[in-house]
Amino acid sequence: MDRVEFATCFKILEDTIQKKEQYLDELTALTKQQENILLMEKFSMDEFEALMEKKDPYIRKISEFDTGFEGIYAKMKPVMDQYKAEYEPRIRALQAKIKTVLEKGAGLCTLEEQNRTRLEHCLTDKKQEIRNFNKSSRTVSSYYRNMAGAVSDQSFFMDKKK
Repeated sequence: MDRVEFATCFKILEDTIQKKEQYLDELTALTKQQENILLMEKFSMDEFEALMEKKDPYIRKISEFDTGFEGIYAKMKPVMDQYKAEYEPRIRALQAKIKTVLEKGAGLCTLEEQNRTRLEHCLTDKKQEIRNFNKSSRTVSSYYRNMAGAVSDQSFFMDKKK
């Protein structure tokens, strides 16, 4: 790999990690919006799902960035020592950016896990509401059925003369 190709590949690595950071920031903002929905008293599954759909392209693009970054880095690694002195400040800056991106990714994973737990709690509450509604509905239905049967089977007037 010559100097020009190395410079081009290094610039691609820098651009890729920068864009990944931007996408992680956007994804984190959407995840925080999901958190707010989950914390609301009246949980809206439609709003939550809409945000999930908005997040999907960001997740795909981040995955593409990772694949591309790894491929280019693997191509550059054998000759990295050859250009290390010349690119040392940029290499350190790239390493710092990678560290930042990894920290943001870890923070996003933590937030996603918290949201998953909150979502499970919300869904459990909804299931309980449905069970309670069904139980109440069966009780009311049974009551009216019993009352209808009781009225037709019994006479309200009794003849005490005989």
